[in-house]
Amino acid sequence: MHMQRRAHKAVAAAAVVFLVVNALLFLPDGHLLSPSSNEYDASEHSRRLGSVRAHSLRERVINELIKQGIRPGNPNYRRLLNARLERLQKRNKKAVSQRQTMRTLRNTKNIWYRRSKAQQAELEEKHAQLRQLNLNNHAQQRGLNVNNSDLDVENQGPLSICGRPTMMGTPSDLALLKNYEESSTCPGSNSNKLLLLRGQGPKLYGRTGNNLVELLHALQYARDNDVQLGIISNSWAFEMLSKMFMSVKNDDWGVQFEKAFCVKIFDSEDEVQGYDLLFPDVTDTEEFTKQLFMYQSGLHLVDYIGHQVQYIQTLFRNYNTGEGTTESGEPVLDMCSGIKALFGNEKNVIYSVIHQRSLEGAGSTLLGRVSKFSGCDPEAALHMAPDYVKSILEPLGLLDYPIVLITDGQDFSVLQRLLNDPDIAPKLRLVPEDATWIGGDITLAVMANVFIGNPASTFTGFIAKSRLALGFGQSYLFRAKNENGQWEDTCGDTCIFDKRIMAAMS
Repeated sequence: MHMQRRAHKAVAAAAVVFLVVNALLFLPDGHLLSPSSNEYDASEHSRRLGSVRAHSLRERVINELIKQGIRPGNPNYRRLLNARLERLQKRNKKAVSQRQTMRTLRNTKNIWYRRSKAQQAELEEKHAQLRQLNLNNHAQQRGLNVNNSDLDVENQGPLSICGRPTMMGTPSDLALLKNYEESSTCPGSNSNKLLLLRGQGPKLYGRTGNNLVELLHALQYARDNDVQLGIISNSWAFEMLSKMFMSVKNDDWGVQFEKAFCVKIFDSEDEVQGYDLLFPDVTDTEEFTKQLFMYQSGLHLVDYIGHQVQYIQTLFRNYNTGEGTTESGEPVLDMCSGIKALFGNEKNVIYSVIHQRSLEGAGSTLLGRVSKFSGCDPEAALHMAPDYVKSILEPLGLLDYPIVLITDGQDFSVLQRLLNDPDIAPKLRLVPEDATWIGGDITLAVMANVFIGNPASTFTGFIAKSRLALGFGQSYLFRAKNENGQWEDTCGDTCIFDKRIMAAMS
């Protein structure tokens, strides 16, 4: 009982002290008491000025003003405070408006399902027309020596992804890939040299697009130099790859992975003793992945495409569907999430995808370099203006079908221009927020009837390479206006593999 009374008295005393101190903190003239007349408590002043949301804004502005030597009592203080608050509030209002626009687009109901027999026939006819357009202009322009008769097409198994058929296995789709099985043995079978992928993120050279290029280049380096490729089981390579492909589903997973990619899996670096390790002095993961990214194969273009396509086809034969785990035991996501979120279980929906990437302000420089060697416009693929998009979709009759935008969100004006266009806006969609992730976005774009992307982006590059690997054309990356002011292709689908055009990104 005595203990409770003492506790009550202590609480009461503390409350009285709190009230007295707060009362004394403010003089009648509104100035704050402080150990020094030059000190000022911005947060306390802000508390007196208004609402909770305004509190954070005011506090930030007041602190900025104080750092500049502008305090209450300064004749410019109130004017500057109000002006900066108004500017911040306008900026926040714009940001809220942008978020609402994005949310509205993501939540728009699907209106493109075709359920009647007549509409189904229309869809199938449109698909057939689009397939006829999957010709490789770049191969024809370059005069590549392609012989369809060398292909064993009948032995190429059909592949469907997310319920949508690929075109992998037809003569026209594999025409450039006649040498992709030229070697039935894994590289380095008779070599003790080992290229080892080790180290963990996040300090890698670039984002997912770059990392996928780095993995593909590692596989190519091993093939070109006839050395073994090893991967440490907890390395960046497994961490990235198993989230999208080759999820762990059974005890034979490691054996299947090694066989599929001609690699060796090591659980620790202790297990590589006895191998002649390549680049042993490059221990920094970011530097090592940079060197992989910069690697350029000396193979002829057709042969290089053949090997790279084989690797990509292997990935998509083992795409994750939400079953299994990563090598570290984390549940995997469904690579079909974007397609399912937008189109449900409809298998014959026709749609196009635009991938817009600003590339953190470096876009103009990167695209400018690609433009120099491909002839494409140095800015168009960055801005995705309505006339640029329509120059592709209108001749194909695809303005009547969904147009899905995948964007890094750095340049909201791109979305705003598309929304302001009367032809594009009614069909424009974004993937719902709860379904969008890198793997789902990749598959959504790879399986689209038409893909429009930025060739300076390695994310676009992987999508375009994957589309070619799966037998799809209709990837529009390299375009410019001709002398008549009309948009036209300046480079074909295989340009994305050409090191003379794409350099390290190839």
